[in-house]
Amino acid sequence: MQSLDDQNAWVVAANAARRHIPGSLALLIAVVTFGFTLKSAPAIYDLAQSLTGNMHLSIGGIRLAKSLSYFLPLNGTVAIFGYLWYERRPWPKARMSWFGFGLLAGAVSFLLALGVAYELGVVRFISRSALSAPLLGSIGGAVLIIGLRTFGEEFFFRAWLQPLVARSWGAPAALAATSILFGLVHVASRGIPLVAMINVTLAGAFFGLLAFRTGGLAAPFAAHWMWNALEQCMFGLTPNPGIDSMGTFIDLDLVGPTLLSGNGDGLNGSVGTIVVLIVCVAALAFAPRLTFWRQAQPQAPNA
Repeated sequence: MQSLDDQNAWVVAANAARRHIPGSLALLIAVVTFGFTLKSAPAIYDLAQSLTGNMHLSIGGIRLAKSLSYFLPLNGTVAIFGYLWYERRPWPKARMSWFGFGLLAGAVSFLLALGVAYELGVVRFISRSALSAPLLGSIGGAVLIIGLRTFGEEFFFRAWLQPLVARSWGAPAALAATSILFGLVHVASRGIPLVAMINVTLAGAFFGLLAFRTGGLAAPFAAHWMWNALEQCMFGLTPNPGIDSMGTFIDLDLVGPTLLSGNGDGLNGSVGTIVVLIVCVAALAFAPRLTFWRQAQPQAPNA
């Protein structure tokens, strides 16, 4: 795994860009862009609904249109005018096998959080869905839509913003700044409470460290995608209580004291998840310094 310094593949790629955007300016652009997205997305979605009103979209189609209306203005602007046109920054080379590592990291961290919630006594089994072709198709569509949304977030925060801030301020400061912004954006868009904001910020640090340590976007994207897909499509924990309109295999509810169950925020609002994410962040932050880790994980190329 790679180091958190100027030899990191993301920082090397940012330094190799044809034009440079200072980290402070990149953060300002991020804040303004998110403000624009939150302000304009409902209007864009209404426009999309009016244009597709005669198409009789399925639940999945409506969800896809809504996802595109929220993330295309944000990530499209950054990708076209930032990464590709202005910076012309090279993409860091990383092994695609890190995608599998990211899937494993997302699954393990989620199951640990669910296990802690179970030990706290707040997990309640509600039902198991009968398998059918329509259910599998609907859940498959939900997984793809979740992937679209998580890729948009990961590209913006971990591929575009975090390396620019790291180039200016160093990797640790970049990790902190982008993770805090990641949490604040979720507060602004959904009005989540303090515990949920802490968890989302820690999740941002977890994904940010996966990006830095692996030198690519595959691992953080896969981990983020896996967590969200398991939460919604496998165990029915979003929304809580109830299940998503596109279906789930198993319906679990988190019940009991809000600090333990998270109430409407589910695992994201549970103090148990805070403990799990702190362990995950610490593992990625400090484990590469241990001898056994260095022997098992040779240094990835910087470019």
